[in-house]
Amino acid sequence: MIRWIMVIGLCLICTATMGQTVTIGTFNIHKPEGTPAPDRLKNIARFCEGIDLLALQEVDETGNEVETIAGLMGPEYQWCVSDVTLHERFGYLWRSPVVQVGEAGFCEALDLGRKPYFARFKAGNFDFEMVTVHLFWQGSKKTYPHTRGVEIKKLDDWLCDRTDPELDLILIGDFNEPQMYYGMSYPPLHSSHAFFYDFLARHGLQSVTLEQRIPTSLMNANIYDHIIFNTANYFTTEYTGPSSIAVRLWEKEFDANKDGVLDYREFEVARGAASDHRIVTVTFRIDQPDDDE
Repeated sequence: MIRWIMVIGLCLICTATMGQTVTIGTFNIHKPEGTPAPDRLKNIARFCEGIDLLALQEVDETGNEVETIAGLMGPEYQWCVSDVTLHERFGYLWRSPVVQVGEAGFCEALDLGRKPYFARFKAGNFDFEMVTVHLFWQGSKKTYPHTRGVEIKKLDDWLCDRTDPELDLILIGDFNEPQMYYGMSYPPLHSSHAFFYDFLARHGLQSVTLEQRIPTSLMNANIYDHIIFNTANYFTTEYTGPSSIAVRLWEKEFDANKDGVLDYREFEVARGAASDHRIVTVTFRIDQPDDDE
């Protein structure tokens, strides 16, 4: 009897400890050209297993992908999806202990080519605003005058104009920035990539993906996908540190040669089976004193 009481007690302790954190992730589910694999959405749900709050970009114009992925991840997941913005949608999926506070919607104050999608969430004592973006890769006649540099400047101005007493903000999504520059620790001056670094530094922001230095693109050394927040003045107790950051290398199962590199054929198979982006996750504590008090 005593042994069983000890086992039950340990289980309760483990459950309580697990419930003290939430994992936030992001994934650009870029639809591949041609015919995607029939199990593509099942694969995405499988690769995102264990994420408590997931932000998706490049959802198709129907928006049905978000509901399908949520159902495949489990009946405990809720979801919401944005209206169409330049031929795509954004989506959020979450499960307890994460709850949505109010309604999600476009962030009209932030004038980007693809309208950013925001929502407020709360998990335990951890409450925050999340804004999902998908910045342009480059300018074109269709996207003019929006380019990477212009959109980073708009992000900068938007943050400068915010007067929130508590900037409990997480910027998340596909920033298309920056390139790794073949091992250089800092991108060339006057490039849009340098603007991105300056933007982070000016507002005391940290990108967990840059901390890992692992590309989020399957096809090159680019870090496109970011989870960004201020660790100096906000999230000082909730952020669990670099050890909780992960870039999920889900494509390894498509590495038929097991040489650690996808050749062109393997890349095409992986892209069709899920996406050409990797998944970024980070963990936050939810049992710290509420910073609103």
